Amino acid sequence: MRLTNPALRLRRLSAALLTLGTTVALGAVAPAAVRAAPAPLAGAPAGRATTVTLITGDRVTFTAGSTSVQRGPGRAGVRFVGRTAGTHRYVIPLDALPLVQAGRVDARLFDLTALERFGYTRDADLPLLVAYPRTGRSKGPASFRSAIGARARVIRDLPGAGALAVRAARPDRARLWTSMITGTPAAPALRPGIERISLDGKRELTLDVSVPQIGAPAAWARGLDGTGVTVAVLDSGIDATHADFAGRIVAQENFTAAPSTDDVYGHGTHVASIVAGSGAKSGGRYRGVAPGAKLAIGKICEARWCEESAILAGMEWAARTAPVVNMSFGSDDLPGVDPVEQAVEDLTAEHGTLFVVAAGNSGALGGHTVGSPGTADSALTVGAVDDQDAIANFSSRGPRAGDEAIKPDITAPGVDIVAAAAANGTLGTPADEGYVTINGTSMAAPHVAGAAAIALQQHPDWSPRLLKGLLMGAARPTEGASVFEQGAGRVDVARLMHQAVSADEGSLSFGLRPWPHDDDAPIARGLTYRNGGTADVTLRLALDADADTFSVSPQTLTVPAGGTARATVTVDTRAAGPYGNVTGRVVATGGDVKVETPIAVNREAENYDVVFRHTGRDGAAAAGYWTTLTSLSTGRTYELFNGDTVTVRLPRGEYGLYSLIYGDTDQSLLIQPRLVVDRATTIDLDARRARPVVVTPPRSDAAQALVAVHGNWIGETVGAGVTVTSAVPGDTYTAQVGDGAELPEFRGLVNSVFAAPDGHGGFTDSPYSYEATYQRLGSFYTGFVKRIRPGSLARVDVRFPREAAGDDVTVVKTNRPHLDTPGSWTESLHSHVPFRRTEWLNTDGPVRWSAEFEQRHQPDPESFPEYLSSSSSPAVRLEAGRAYRQDWNRATFGPSVAGDTDTAVRRDTVIVAGVPLFGEGSGHPGNSDFDHARTALFSGSTLIGEEAAGYAEFEVPGGVAPYRLEMAATRGAPYRLSTSVSGVWTFTSGPGDHRLPLSTVRFSPALDDQNTAPAGAFAVPLTVERPTGSAAAPVRRLTAEVSTDDGHTWRPARVTGTGDHRTVRVTNPADPGAVSLRVHTVDRAGNTATITVVRAYLVR
Repeated sequence: MRLTNPALRLRRLSAALLTLGTTVALGAVAPAAVRAAPAPLAGAPAGRATTVTLITGDRVTFTAGSTSVQRGPGRAGVRFVGRTAGTHRYVIPLDALPLVQAGRVDARLFDLTALERFGYTRDADLPLLVAYPRTGRSKGPASFRSAIGARARVIRDLPGAGALAVRAARPDRARLWTSMITGTPAAPALRPGIERISLDGKRELTLDVSVPQIGAPAAWARGLDGTGVTVAVLDSGIDATHADFAGRIVAQENFTAAPSTDDVYGHGTHVASIVAGSGAKSGGRYRGVAPGAKLAIGKICEARWCEESAILAGMEWAARTAPVVNMSFGSDDLPGVDPVEQAVEDLTAEHGTLFVVAAGNSGALGGHTVGSPGTADSALTVGAVDDQDAIANFSSRGPRAGDEAIKPDITAPGVDIVAAAAANGTLGTPADEGYVTINGTSMAAPHVAGAAAIALQQHPDWSPRLLKGLLMGAARPTEGASVFEQGAGRVDVARLMHQAVSADEGSLSFGLRPWPHDDDAPIARGLTYRNGGTADVTLRLALDADADTFSVSPQTLTVPAGGTARATVTVDTRAAGPYGNVTGRVVATGGDVKVETPIAVNREAENYDVVFRHTGRDGAAAAGYWTTLTSLSTGRTYELFNGDTVTVRLPRGEYGLYSLIYGDTDQSLLIQPRLVVDRATTIDLDARRARPVVVTPPRSDAAQALVAVHGNWIGETVGAGVTVTSAVPGDTYTAQVGDGAELPEFRGLVNSVFAAPDGHGGFTDSPYSYEATYQRLGSFYTGFVKRIRPGSLARVDVRFPREAAGDDVTVVKTNRPHLDTPGSWTESLHSHVPFRRTEWLNTDGPVRWSAEFEQRHQPDPESFPEYLSSSSSPAVRLEAGRAYRQDWNRATFGPSVAGDTDTAVRRDTVIVAGVPLFGEGSGHPGNSDFDHARTALFSGSTLIGEEAAGYAEFEVPGGVAPYRLEMAATRGAPYRLSTSVSGVWTFTSGPGDHRLPLSTVRFSPALDDQNTAPAGAFAVPLTVERPTGSAAAPVRRLTAEVSTDDGHTWRPARVTGTGDHRTVRVTNPADPGAVSLRVHTVDRAGNTATITVVRAYLVR
């Protein structure tokens, strides 16, 4: 992305900002609030928690609806900023925020969504790119190695990018971060010798009809097939044994951790085949665009993901090896110029290499979706069309974010492309033997790379810029598509081969022309035509564009043989006309020559300069701030930073405004729910206007664990919000600024948690907690002072029995309030097991409470606790003055399908199985870590599919058929219970979308705080459960078995009761041990279930 104002960041997606002051939990949790005798509660299964350790050493645990932060070693008192942007969630420590804002530290290092997607979670090393100064490069690596000592491993030096690829192990990250930064929390800086710290992220790998479609056979007929040209393909490797590559591969290099360049995914083989495959295996039918070209294969991707350090190393190698490089991968275009974009520019200039890059497959999201590195100026960026030259719906659209430049540059076929299949690959739909069909701009790019090889064979001395102009000028536009969808149009090899004239400039982007336009000065740009032929060519220049905005001169231009001639394109935005992007083409024709050049300008709509001044609580310029405006009509978000005074150009309209002004010891949140911009103005954001936030609990010795203040805008087009939280009383201030007008779509919210301090800066093993939440509609708080009323509270007695062995086992319980305001937060309380706590939750207004639970252990005192299991309960309304009970971590743990859940469903011809196998005996659905798992589906005696996992999707025939689903999981130490759990279900299913008719049983024996039962006669209550809305019927027959030797032998057990609630009568052994249970059910529809739990409970 190119930014015109470094103090302003534009985002297409709505955003939410928050700051954390302690271990915080956010999102949907689920409370089983039950009275004295707990009743079963239905609810969605708890999502498996994901944990990442940030570069700072801070540990973030999150699920789909909640997040908690645990500070790293030596980082007590650090506050955090969190935000959401579209589907991405960030947690940024305040001592890193200024570096992120300044572009010195990569925001992706704090992007939880990206870190999870890339697999950088739990114990995985965190890969980094650490840039050193370009001057005196030899000192850069040595300086960095000296700074970090043994805190990280240097994997490779990337001199072309001026960076080191580094791997940081989880325990070393806090010390590594400390070694790389200096300064104060509000004004940090990178140490000398370090220019930038980036995530070594991953880029995603994004012909019998398509090759003739672009006119390649006409070039072959004239002897132009890429002979003498090498094309480098940076991708997932290649199946070099495929007949289509015999004699084609001249170089191979592996930049991944894989043992060889063999393609085990299939993407690279397919792409290379489109460039230069011979088609030998198909008798020439599936020949590539340039079958005479040679291939240099750089393996930079393992399966679909490509690490950026491997990409950069591969690009350096490819630029030295080949004049044309195909890169069919990409990622979201982020603000600024990322390392891969920069490498495209640097290597193009240094080596004269043309980089052909896929535009991306995010076109369904609309404009500004072209991915990096296709956003680089020098890249020849390729979108996709189908076999009728219609723009593919998935093909990413321009303009380029930040400066509205024309991207993509060109299009090529990318729909239903047949090319070579890798023998060990998994990608694509089989076509003929040895070939697969794949869609994507990944397939479009190699068509253009092959065309570039043919062009380079014809013009061996031409630069990348001239080749790019030739390919774009000869392209064939798709009628009705804008230049931001297709650039110059679909590549046309036949035209570029036979027409002698090209344009040096592939397109002309005139950028943004500020409003008002009555005094706009015209802008003129040169357009150079080049004649590679032996005869002069006279061109007639015309415009396919708004004549009031664009003009071209002269109207007639003679381009001498072997020479150039220059025309002038002028844009004049003074005349009345449309606002926004105005596009068109310059069309040059003469004889059989037709060169078309896309042009664009952004004629800004009514906008005004708005000046924002930021003042801290001390009256001086704010040391740090993050100010955000969100359009209340479009959802477009503007982020402000850098300098206490910032001028922002804003479209006329209404905005939601929030500003977090922070210092080393305080934070002030200023909000204007509705800011009207209809003139140039100055807005003073003065933290001295804010008043303190103070909440007081009924108990005088209760300490503040958390106070969180939220401001949220709720609407169909905008979903913006901000939250500030802190555990330090007196450091948080708030104010509503502006004209004081209310906005119905705005919500203010205050959450608070109080508990007994543990003497170590936390609240571990607090025997009580007070939690209260309050909401204000339409306006924000200028300070908030509240004493929690005892009469507004409900009492919840919570019990945490022991499940796992060891003194290092802890549990984490989170209560979360639910109102109509999204994103409310609360504190997670930690306890050793077994433990009991009394929780007091407020009932003011419409608040409901849910809860979330996680069990952890910490075998290494120097590391963070590790996940063992989790569960949740749904939001419920509590009554003031009433007492409830919740049991968590209570045996027996087994399969759970109850309630409104889609854990086992059929979607047309796909059966999805993901039944949670470790739901609690108290009724909370849950998940667990496990050592081994298996999910298999049979139809009759035929195995349809099997996965070594607790989740699988199976393709099934369209008709009605009987099925058997088998799921099992085992887990060893430190787990003491449910070490082997399985479910076997038989059912009949037909086409359509529905939940499968699976039943299960929940065992809920009365156990003590160690999850143990007494010896002798013992009753084990059970409940038959089934998914809401499924075809599972009432039970017709139920039998039980019991084992006291961990499932090696079984004997029948007597069952009493009827219907869904029954009791298994067991005689527990006299000696300590464990009891295992197995139940078989048959319902009235003939569906069966066999549930087995080994070590269901212990005997003391």
